[in-house]
Amino acid sequence: MPKVSVLMTVYNGMPFLPPAVESVLGQTFQDFDFVIVNDGSTDGTANYLASLDDPRIRVITQENGGTAAAANHGLQHCHGELLARMDADDISLPQRFEKQVAFLDSHPQVGLVGTQMAPMGLNKVGKSLHLPLTHQEIYPSMRKGYHGLAHSAIMMRTDLLKQIGGYWSFRLIDDWDMMLRMGEVAELANIDEVLHHYRVHGGSLNGQAMRRMRAHIAFACELADRREAQAPAISYDEFMEQQKKRPAYIRLKDAMLSYSLHHYRVAVADIYGSHPVKGYLRMGWAAACNPWWTVRRVARTIGLAGH
Repeated sequence: MPKVSVLMTVYNGMPFLPPAVESVLGQTFQDFDFVIVNDGSTDGTANYLASLDDPRIRVITQENGGTAAAANHGLQHCHGELLARMDADDISLPQRFEKQVAFLDSHPQVGLVGTQMAPMGLNKVGKSLHLPLTHQEIYPSMRKGYHGLAHSAIMMRTDLLKQIGGYWSFRLIDDWDMMLRMGEVAELANIDEVLHHYRVHGGSLNGQAMRRMRAHIAFACELADRREAQAPAISYDEFMEQQKKRPAYIRLKDAMLSYSLHHYRVAVADIYGSHPVKGYLRMGWAAACNPWWTVRRVARTIGLAGH
């Protein structure tokens, strides 16, 4: 049985899938197996996966069912003591697994550890947005809907993930809910080193999807609040009905933030890709739409703030 099982789900992963897979196979820590779930891809993903010749790789094919279903399907085939997640368009730096395994071995109270990450476009890698390091910082931040972990860079204890029921189907944001539930049974942590590059590209999340994603994050936080209060859970539809009853100015503020975040994300892809001038202009528009939130991110992106 390997020390680590690596779990990747993929839907139409070309052309970014091959470098993502190669970054896993090129890790300095080699005691792992690699479970890849093809979630009904219709591009060249299946052909690429069929070409892989490594005894550690196990490819599982299913009809398209979404990331949560694919992750839970793959989880059934993960038998390592630790489980590393990996997105099909990201790059893990060579020492990621080695340092995460060492961290978890030396911190038994920690159930899940991430790393610092840096955005990656077609042409270059940007500066990292510093993530908090300790459970006392990460968990409260995520309960408020702020990013505290990069899901594609986490490694966790497999038995704990199975104990909390794996991933629940949240469509766009099943990972946030899982990490909150993990934080209820063990500590969360981040290594203070960039060991992962996450890919940003304009088509990865449109404006409407950004609004849905933020709604799902808020729903995950609502369920966590209810578990803490020992109150009954509600459905997503019930939650959205509650959201519609908020004052108009709050709903407008929320919509503007989602709009700004969408343009910020596309701007980052342009800046680190082939259209930097267009990206900086879009970044300015994102800041103008929601200056209180985006100004620090804008400063970091253009190099006016530290890591």
